[in-house]
Amino acid sequence: MFLFVLVAILLLVLFWQYILAGLGLWVLVLIMRAVINWTVADTRPSYPRKPVQTRPVAKPVQTRPKPKPVQTRPEPTHKSKPAREIPALEYLPRWTANRRMEAGLEHAQWQKNFDNAAQ
Repeated sequence: MFLFVLVAILLLVLFWQYILAGLGLWVLVLIMRAVINWTVADTRPSYPRKPVQTRPVAKPVQTRPKPKPVQTRPEPTHKSKPAREIPALEYLPRWTANRRMEAGLEHAQWQKNFDNAAQ
């Protein structure tokens, strides 16, 4: 605590001119504001004041109208049958990794034969 008091006294001794100048400016500003309020400022103006223009009210954002569903061909009243029956699922080929590789090899062989025939 004693050290704090010594530092405060030291600061007052070193900066007493700046402290007095700051207090003087503060008092001068207070006096000038009071003078302006008493003389220049018109507390009750004789002219009608216009209201302060505020920001206009935001209009709602216009959005697109909701799309109407596309008219497709009318639904048939009776259920139509295909021209022939679809083969059983076991019969249909499956594109597995091996089948793709075989198809790629078959195509490469066909391309080789085709290029040789063209020469």
